[in-house]
Amino acid sequence: MDVFDLLFGLGGQALQAIFQLGFIPQEKDFLELTDEQYRLFRLKEGECDEKIFIIAPVNPQNVIETDFAELPIVTESQKNALIGAAATIERYCEGEDFHTDEEKLRFAAKHLPDVFSRGSQYEKYSKFTVSKPQKEK
Repeated sequence: MDVFDLLFGLGGQALQAIFQLGFIPQEKDFLELTDEQYRLFRLKEGECDEKIFIIAPVNPQNVIETDFAELPIVTESQKNALIGAAATIERYCEGEDFHTDEEKLRFAAKHLPDVFSRGSQYEKYSKFTVSKPQKEK
């Protein structure tokens, strides 16, 4: 992932999405829509020239909090961006001894600009926060 894509393209949006999801998606966490689901998708959203996937985490600990009416659906290019962003997070965590995605995301939040973890549960781990100086008593 190049710097331009990270800051302005799908790569940066994918990093933000991973922090919002709260887990690092893998290829097996994406299910392509069935024929019936494609039909319903086209009725609701119109035609799309890409494959469409539902984010369906294999690990039951990676629950996605969502309104039942709004399933986490991504296009193939968005899926590929999420996989690329996951690889970026994994590179940041190389050489460290982490056992869970949560540990990796906390670590990544400390080392990536806070724009990626802002608004997520990992925002509090960011070192890029601005604080007011305390007044002396």
